[in-house]
Amino acid sequence: MSSDSPPPSVPNYTGGQIALIVFGALFLLPGLCSLLFAIGAFVDFLQRGHADSFIGAFATLWAICFAISALGIFMIRTARKRARPSP
Repeated sequence: MSSDSPPPSVPNYTGGQIALIVFGALFLLPGLCSLLFAIGAFVDFLQRGHADSFIGAFATLWAICFAISALGIFMIRTARKRARPSP
């Protein structure tokens, strides 16, 4: 059984949209790194029973890194939404 339906259209990205996707992917890395360190700090807290004295400073840094990652997600979504479908 062959289907006569046309193949799905592949979006055409401009150079600016490709740059948004690449930089958006790079902006995801600080959030990933801070997530790994936050999990490590939580495991350390569970093992030792008390938090490190620098946890407040780390939490502020983690929040900044997560905000940068949120910007990366926004950049990728914006570039994908504005892609033109191929003719």
